[in-house]
Amino acid sequence: MVELLVGLGKLSIGFLCLLGPFALPFLFMHIRDHRESELYTTVLRELNLPELRGLYTVRILTRPLTADTVVVDLWQCSREQVWGVIEKLSAQLPEHVRLEVNGITDCRVRSTWKLTVTRTQAAFSYCPV
Repeated sequence: MVELLVGLGKLSIGFLCLLGPFALPFLFMHIRDHRESELYTTVLRELNLPELRGLYTVRILTRPLTADTVVVDLWQCSREQVWGVIEKLSAQLPEHVRLEVNGITDCRVRSTWKLTVTRTQAAFSYCPV
């Protein structure tokens, strides 16, 4: 009985050694795709307003070791719309995600701007009162 269990253990370790190099990249790609789809869902839920339809594009850059980035390109939006998008998205995105907003304002045709918003956890200090 012990020999059978040892044989099954060796067989399972052999399968892991053979399939591990193929399965590990697929696991990382699955995790990346899942994170990306969650971010797309969050961003599109906030940007699905009638006054913004056709005025934005969204790109999501996911990286395995660094922070994810959500890039929103806004075209011909007023300042109020831009700040509304920034406020909504920065409140809904997780803390490890950067938000970049690119666009062309309505005041000048050739003026472009880029704004990056990063959030970190609030640092608490315990001071005696």
